[in-house]
Order: sequence, then C-alpha cells, then structure tokens
Amino acid sequence: MRSATTTIPETPFLDVNCLASIPQSAPSPCLHEPTAEAAKAEPSLPAKVLRKSPVRIDSILTKAQFVSLIRHMLNGNPPSHFLTAWRDEGGAARFAKAKPHKNAETHAGWTYDTVVGKAKRHTSMGLYPKNKDNESTWAALDFDAHDPAQRWVAYNRALGAFRLFREYCDRYAILCDSGRGYHVFIFADEPRPVAEWIALLKDAADAIGTPIQDGVCELFPNEKIAEQEVGKPIRVPGSLNPATDEPEKIMAFTIEPLIARLTEQDLAVKNANRERRSSARGKLSLVKEANSYFTEQAQGETRFFAASTQKLIAEVLTKYPIRAKGTRNGVLTKMTGELFRKFGCALAEQIVRQHYEANAENVTTRLAEHLREFEQAWKCFQKKELARLSPSERERFDKLNTESQHEGFFLCRSFWSGKSEFPISLASLADRQSLTKTGAGYVINRLSDLGVIRKTADAKPNSRSAHYEWTA
Repeated sequence: MRSATTTIPETPFLDVNCLASIPQSAPSPCLHEPTAEAAKAEPSLPAKVLRKSPVRIDSILTKAQFVSLIRHMLNGNPPSHFLTAWRDEGGAARFAKAKPHKNAETHAGWTYDTVVGKAKRHTSMGLYPKNKDNESTWAALDFDAHDPAQRWVAYNRALGAFRLFREYCDRYAILCDSGRGYHVFIFADEPRPVAEWIALLKDAADAIGTPIQDGVCELFPNEKIAEQEVGKPIRVPGSLNPATDEPEKIMAFTIEPLIARLTEQDLAVKNANRERRSSARGKLSLVKEANSYFTEQAQGETRFFAASTQKLIAEVLTKYPIRAKGTRNGVLTKMTGELFRKFGCALAEQIVRQHYEANAENVTTRLAEHLREFEQAWKCFQKKELARLSPSERERFDKLNTESQHEGFFLCRSFWSGKSEFPISLASLADRQSLTKTGAGYVINRLSDLGVIRKTADAKPNSRSAHYEWTA
C-alpha cells in the first residue's frame, strides 16, 4: 500500500562531470519562487549542466561500495548505533533506534537490496551526525517540500547548497531527491569537529538565503547536538523513503574519490587478514579508529584500550567448549549468562560469533539461528536482572536514556556484587561496551549524577583504577 502523493515535475539529474566544468564565477542558481509561466518549464540550472533523470543509488555505487560508505558515515559509533525505518502493514512509515544486537553494515546490505528489489522485506536506515568525541565524517542539509508549491523553491536551494559544497577542498557531496524534498550531503575523509560542520552548514544556508527552521531547512548536525548524546538522525543517501515507499534518487555527486579511498582501505584490511590466515586461530580484535569489531586471524598486538580485555575474552572462549553435537544450545545459554555480566551486547555478540567458529565441528545449527538464540537468551537474562533490582535501583535505572547507560548500569552492578567498593577502569569499560574512552566517561558520569555509584578513590596512573561504591 502506497501513500497518496502529489504529482510533481520530474527533477533533472546533474551530471557531475558537467558541473565540474562550471567556472566559479558562474551565476548562482535561481533562489526565488518562479512565476506561473516559469513553473511550466524546467527549473533554471547553471550553464553546461546536462538534464537527465535522477537515478537510484545502485546506478552509481555497488553494494560493497554502499556498505563502505555507511561504515564511513557510522562515525566510529557502535555497530548498533543507527536508525531503522520501514513501512508497517497499514502503509505507515515507522522509525526506531536499532536494537543492541543489530549491525549497521548488515542493515546497509538489506537497505541496498530493498532499493534494487532483492529484499523480501523493505527496510531503510538513518545515521547520526556525531560520535562520542563530538566529531563526524559528514553533514547534511534537509530541504523540505511537503507543500508542492514549495517544491521549486526547495529544489533551487538544494542545488545552490550542492554547488557551494563542491567548492570545498577535500570534501565530497551528494544531492538527492528524497521524495518529499531534497537532501544535500557533504563528506570528509576523516572525522571533523561537529562545531566545524555546523558553521559550514550555517554559512551555506546564509549564502543561499534559506532560513534554518523545521519544515524549511534542517541542519545535520545542528546547534542543539552538543546538549544531546546522539543527536538527530537522517536517512542515508539513496535509501528507501518509507513515507512514499520509493527510494531516494541521486541527482548529482562528487564522491568518486572518497569511494575509491574507502575501497582501497577495505582491500588492504582483507589482504592483511588473508596473509595472516595461516597463523594462530581466531583472535578477536577491536579497531578503535572505527569502533567496530572484527575477527583477526592472526597473532599480534591487540587493539583494545585495556590489556585485560583480550584475556577476559579468551577465558570465556576456553571455559565453554562444545564437546559434542546436540549440546550447543545449553552451552550457549550458560555462556550468554556470563557474557551479560561482563560485556555489552555488541562485544558479546562478536564473542558468540568467535565461539561458534571455534566449535564449528560440533555445531550443525546455522549461524543466523545461533545468533537469534543468543539474542533471546540475552533478553531473558536482562529481564531477570531487571526483576532483581530494588525499588530504588529500578527508579534510577528508568532515568537512564540510552542502551549504553543501561549496559553500564548492569556492568557496574556486576562489578559491585555486594562489595563495599569496587574498581572501574575507564579503558576496560570502554572495551566492554564498544565505546571510546570519552563515551565510557559519559556513562560513568551519568551513573554518578543519578546516584547509582559514587567515587571513593581517584585513579592512580599505572597503578590502580578509580574506585566506587554502589549507592543505588
């Protein structure tokens, strides 16, 4: 079932090669609302721009390239740090923060398959323009055109923003027809401060004479983001718009150099892993530059913040062998209980994957089913732990806002276990929760502010971690 939409003039595709030939002295695109006579014709465009139909994302990116772009846009956040979008059975658009066990790269593949017609269930996704360090690899402007009368105005403003963005050195841009307006994305090779992106977006809006307000033009990130833990998400380029049940169309782009660089990086990682495959089996590593986990088939330097993290993982993997077929489910349930007390869900899932591979000779169940059972067991342990909380503990728990804070609550409660005081290593907590040290610091501060924990002793460099007491 599709939403009723108003027919609008088809928007021209802007060939980036032709845009590249436009001199900087060329006149800016028309920013005023056209007359009735002008509205009958195509909107005015800069000279030397070819008119073609907008295209789907698969016309400019392969599935692997699209996933690489999403990984870049994830900003080093945990794999589950994204927005899911879909249409319910009644045809209404639905949005929800991804559950802790979800993986952005996997969902990106489904999003791409939805656009090309290969997905059994239509899905889409959005991302957040910041990480825990208040940095982002991208930013965007959203020009709304829910009112058909404003369609041409929004188009000219978006075109003007795209032309401005493509003039920045070492930046790459995409102009999209979102179905109910226009999205203009700008990318950088590396994370840049959110404040820098906000200044750039405001300058662009001012240059094209566009007011920054809901329903007209929104910034991603915006100035309120400093007060928010995650910020407001926006759908990724080329993804399905669940409100119209149509994919966002690409009108113009200059991202080929960025895609080429990301492809080279992916190839370098694959080649490095392939060369090491003959070494010792399955060591789980964390690339903190991207905050994402992967299985590295090699012995080598660990990339966790805390030296103790890899040892903890190895202990769990050794403690729960699957010695015979038919025992997998029982072993998984017991191991999940220990993982819940020691790790956040994202790292726990990666450990479960590692455990599955290490015991493959005694496992007949498919990995997807194995992970589904892990998810069910995790939820079961979470429900049991919630039931064990005292009224005062539950009161404080309910004031926590994010999954990271919820996980931090349970982990600190496990560290406490009735002791008068207990240590919390910032590096270790960051590893266990798939966060940066700054992110782990946010969690500790939030728990302290709510009276869940109280510091009893400061950390001593190269000696001991900070100590806390459980005050909930």
